[in-house]
Amino acid sequence: MTDDLYLPMRSAWMHQSIFRGIPSEPKTGDRGPVWDAIGEIADAAGGLEYSRAQLGRAIVIAQEEFNGALKGRPDLWGVQSWGGVNTPAVYYEFCSVVAWTRAVRSRYEDRLLPAIEHDGPLRQRLRPIRQRASREFEDARLLAQVGLHKYTPPYPAAGAKVTVEGILVYPVPRITDPDDFRENLRTLSDDRHVASIAAGFWSAATRFVDDLLDVLYP
Repeated sequence: MTDDLYLPMRSAWMHQSIFRGIPSEPKTGDRGPVWDAIGEIADAAGGLEYSRAQLGRAIVIAQEEFNGALKGRPDLWGVQSWGGVNTPAVYYEFCSVVAWTRAVRSRYEDRLLPAIEHDGPLRQRLRPIRQRASREFEDARLLAQVGLHKYTPPYPAAGAKVTVEGILVYPVPRITDPDDFRENLRTLSDDRHVASIAAGFWSAATRFVDDLLDVLYP
């Protein structure tokens, strides 16, 4: 595990936006706020890049803890769930991933859109870019809502699921009722867990920022 905290995608986005200067779009009006907004969006996506890496580190540490426990506790073989001292850190890092994904959406809506309000054709060109990330952005919005105001997803003091291979997996449900975590647990599935959700958020966010930059810096 490396100690290098270099964020290559954030660096690339900043060089393509902030360091290149005022964007080419919109053609009219003050492009200074647009320049500010795209840098803020790229910076939020950089926060996601960092948090996703930290989540990966937490998952590795938690797995190593479980593997070490197995060596001294043969009775643990075959357990279906696990809650070690490093388990909470995984869910906390996941909440950071969620928050930064939510920030990418918020900075687009609160900072960039008002800056291009006067340019209808440009807004139309950006709309499909936003729509392609709509599912992930809405998922992040709901997860952030419960994480900030209700409880740490999936529920307080959640543990990890142990696969038959001894791998720790951290399930997270879809949020159907922000006020009732038990109701949300009905949506649990084997393919939806912190690592898969984080990967989906990262894929959506990178495509989103790349596409925005392609329009604003052709």
